[in-house]
Amino acid sequence: MAKKDAIEKFISENVHYSKNKDDLLDVHIGNPLRRITELLEEIKRQKAFSFTLKGSLGIAGVALALGVFGVLGGGRILCDKGIQTQIGTLKILNVQEKEPDGLPIISNILDWFNPKPIYNRTVLIREDSFVIRLPYSKEVNFSQYNNFQVIATGDYDSCGQTLTIKDASAVEINASK
Repeated sequence: MAKKDAIEKFISENVHYSKNKDDLLDVHIGNPLRRITELLEEIKRQKAFSFTLKGSLGIAGVALALGVFGVLGGGRILCDKGIQTQIGTLKILNVQEKEPDGLPIISNILDWFNPKPIYNRTVLIREDSFVIRLPYSKEVNFSQYNNFQVIATGDYDSCGQTLTIKDASAVEINASK
């Protein structure tokens, strides 16, 4: 009996009959999938979390994005580990190099007009044989620490494995060795 009531209810909700003077018989049957789609829409509305992110960048935004994410060197943000102190043996190598550059293209043009001095590469070799490069600094004379165990403090860049020392007081001979 309940099955018959369900069928009658379904037919009464989804079937429409009308008769006009011009029509002999006009029967419209509703879409039986409509109820299923309504249930799916209701489930969709009850989602716990959903969002849409939409935006656009102008020319200035593109320049800013390129600057932050690599083309202009901003991708190195994650490499900067701040001021750190490293202990190791300072060595001045025979390999020669120029002062650190900013942007390669611009620095090459500037070098043509005003060449940078060439110096010997300086490295700090830790006890675990890990090598950290000490970039050229006008304020620090590394030659006085050559082949000595030193304690050096400066800005550490983990990507380039460099420790940039900004003043002479940031390097001292390790008295415990």
